[in-house]
Amino acid sequence: MTAPARTGPSPSGSGPAPYLTNNLRHVLHRLAEGRTGIQIARELGVSPVTVRGYSHRLQEALGAHTVAHAVHLAHQLGMLADLPHRHPSAVPAAQIEVLRLVAAGMSNSQIAGVLGRPEYTVAEQVRQVRYRLGARDRSHAVALGMAAGLIRPQDINAA
Repeated sequence: MTAPARTGPSPSGSGPAPYLTNNLRHVLHRLAEGRTGIQIARELGVSPVTVRGYSHRLQEALGAHTVAHAVHLAHQLGMLADLPHRHPSAVPAAQIEVLRLVAAGMSNSQIAGVLGRPEYTVAEQVRQVRYRLGARDRSHAVALGMAAGLIRPQDINAA
């Protein structure tokens, strides 16, 4: 059973970071690395449903709307500072803008509304930025984008 989230000093010194159990930290890091729920379940020896539960508890503990948003917030708090840094090929500004909104926890339809673009265009831009970053999913793209310096916490907070 997972302990409730508690606050404590942030590793980055930017404010309180939630207390996460070892399993929640493991899931957070693996999601940021682009692992699937099934892969994480195999590593932990639990069911994929349990991993989904961990993902939901992570979102709650970090106050995130989505898993990608949780990865962003964890990165901002310094909880993912030990992830390897990659230098992606040139990413167009429109794709970085979409990635910033993904990191803010928005869905494709919400991003389309904010940017005034068709939802299928936003979905394609998300796919393209994931490809350019070598990301498996949206959460992984956010982690890689932040590690590469494509998006900064202050950019996302302004979204």
